[in-house]
Amino acid sequence: MKITLFETKPMLMLRATVVGGAILALPAAGLAQSSYMLTDAVGSFLATGSAANPNGSNLGDLDFGDAGTFAIAPASSTKGEMDSVLMFNTSAAVTQFNSVYGAGNWSITGITLSLASNFGVQGVQPNNGIFNTINAGSFGIDWLADNSWVIGDAGGMGIPGYPNNDYVSYDDIPNLFAAGSDSLGTFTYTPPGNNIYLTYTLPLDSNLINAADTGDVSLYFYAADNNVSYLFNSDIFSSNHPEFTLTATPTPEPGTVALLGAGFVGLLMARRRKAQ
Repeated sequence: MKITLFETKPMLMLRATVVGGAILALPAAGLAQSSYMLTDAVGSFLATGSAANPNGSNLGDLDFGDAGTFAIAPASSTKGEMDSVLMFNTSAAVTQFNSVYGAGNWSITGITLSLASNFGVQGVQPNNGIFNTINAGSFGIDWLADNSWVIGDAGGMGIPGYPNNDYVSYDDIPNLFAAGSDSLGTFTYTPPGNNIYLTYTLPLDSNLINAADTGDVSLYFYAADNNVSYLFNSDIFSSNHPEFTLTATPTPEPGTVALLGAGFVGLLMARRRKAQ
């Protein structure tokens, strides 16, 4: 005996909805994020100096590239203006994201920068006399298009007290910005205590993202008020070094987008049948 099964309209609607829902679930299942932390920053702090600075009143042509700390202070500060510049090479992060998602199948959806210092207490005087006492305030971060700058080397050169005048310096700031820059915003520094990280979320600026996608990211730090005096450790330290973290999310491939569209079509067809 041949048995024929008939499906009612509600059953057809249910089947279409389930199939469509399964298709719609496929992209969502792949939306896991992947993060990569970079800790090998190269950089320098750029000092103008002042009459109160024990290293002299004219430090404008000097570089502190291999210093153990970076500094931010305004021109009105006792020890003079100090800006800092850092560069992270992101190739390892790009390699990981390509491995996880496939080349070109991801996009950066989050960028954070974490900084810590051995001198993070309000009002404390760092052990090197060229620095101002630690003070809360505001500072800015800019993205730099120029990644060609070079820091001073170690071995008695490019460190506080023994600066190197052959590399990037305060007097080179116009050259650093000549190729272009984007403001990434103004941030608040409140001294958290020694060896405690502060994390800053950077905006998803298109030039910053493009730089992170291709290999090198240069960041420029400067005082945004007359109060801030901020020190943070360099990559010389095994801990408390700058941490630049990129987070990526997979982007839908064309085939996935087609399946997503098919899922919506299935749902629409089911609803029309129900209305008949």
